[in-house]
Amino acid sequence: MWALRQPGPGVFERIEVPVPDRLADGEVLLRLRAGAICGSDVPKFLGAHDPDNPYTGMVGVPLHEVVGEVAGSNAEGLPPGARVVGIAENSRGLAEYFVTPARLLHRLDSDLDDVSATVVQPLSTVLSTLDRVPAVHGKRVAVLGLGPLGLLFTHVLKSMGAATVIGVDRVDRSGVAQAFGIDELFVGDTRAWSARSGRPDLCVEAIGHRQDVVADAIEALAPHGHLFVFGLPEDHYVIPMRTFFRKHLTMQGGTTLDWTRFLAEAEKYLLDHPGLPEAYITDVFPVDRAEEAYRRYAFPAEGRLKVAITATAPRASW
Repeated sequence: MWALRQPGPGVFERIEVPVPDRLADGEVLLRLRAGAICGSDVPKFLGAHDPDNPYTGMVGVPLHEVVGEVAGSNAEGLPPGARVVGIAENSRGLAEYFVTPARLLHRLDSDLDDVSATVVQPLSTVLSTLDRVPAVHGKRVAVLGLGPLGLLFTHVLKSMGAATVIGVDRVDRSGVAQAFGIDELFVGDTRAWSARSGRPDLCVEAIGHRQDVVADAIEALAPHGHLFVFGLPEDHYVIPMRTFFRKHLTMQGGTTLDWTRFLAEAEKYLLDHPGLPEAYITDVFPVDRAEEAYRRYAFPAEGRLKVAITATAPRASW
């Protein structure tokens, strides 16, 4: 089978490897149909050290948001031929075939096309997060970082009845603000926004890796407000603890634990909002142009949101 591997930062090579032939209990063999690039894939692609994922440079890395067809199964409810969406374990999805646990997958029950269905996995993380925060109906909420995931947050928050949805990013997202439910858009950094934030009740940090953004959210929140740190963090942060304490704030973080539930809920959400995939996915590349796709996604720009990949076989040379 074909697979991609990085011989060095920012490049892919095509290799031929054996098709996996062993499945543990609860595992399935998937044939890749489509995938989408996540912000967490970009540091791996560019060669940054990532202590949370030691698989950089290995076969199929980095792609975890996948839609596939079951080619072999050792799991109940996912027979060969079933179309599924979910996660390629260890981000090894850039391959014709790969093995992943059934607990990370959802059998698609609709006729969503493969590229549209790639939205299900990132959307499931948003739904999982917002299932754990206080009720947002009638509240003032803010999302820091309007990359593709941040925009999914604003869309869902508005659909949940938030009175005012604020979006903050250095890239001008005015062209898609209405489509994603943003009532107030701030183009600039979080420090400038926090000084005139209007005191949101909930703040979702969707940037990651920066303690200063978390500090800005703490400064911005209304008393008794709630901060969810969604963006991947570094190991240690220094925060304005006195402000946090005096405002009686709550800070929360974490990842999705119940993929089966939230992948299913995300599919339903997409069916209830059929225009969302078209607004969300701005670029689609065949896998033989993977380098171009990852480089495009690595540098945010106005008019550029999610980048998807379709699984046509790559060329023998690049």
